[in-house]
Amino acid sequence: MKQHFVKQVAIIVAGLVVAAPVAFAQTCHYSEVDPGKGKVSVGELSIDLGQGDGSDNPTAWLGPVTVTHASGEACSVDPNVSIVERPLYTNGKQLLVSAYSGSEQNVYAIDAATCKVRWKSESFSGRVKLTGNRLQLGKQRVKLGEDCTPVR
Repeated sequence: MKQHFVKQVAIIVAGLVVAAPVAFAQTCHYSEVDPGKGKVSVGELSIDLGQGDGSDNPTAWLGPVTVTHASGEACSVDPNVSIVERPLYTNGKQLLVSAYSGSEQNVYAIDAATCKVRWKSESFSGRVKLTGNRLQLGKQRVKLGEDCTPVR
């Protein structure tokens, strides 16, 4: 009986050791935001992407990107983050913004509290897709770090 108990405890401990990294792996809870005509509210944030491309259903916005908090405090993102396009993702603390200039396409991770650019991707061509903790940039794949910012 004692031997059976020890074996059961060993199995449980082994299971916890194997499962712990999975259970504690951080998931970055980003949501894709539909920017509509360029102004959208998400939780405590209001995001203004600037002037649209002139159509009734814009696909690009000229910026500057402005973030306004529930307190009324607002900030603007670096004007180099312009010609913003879909998709736009946020987790309430950061924004992942796709933008292009000429043939260069980049994704920026922006701190929603300060509007500072925390990360800029290398130039790429193709679609942007966020799945779990991986950001697909054309043919490139970028992991999100512990703070949910992409890692080079």
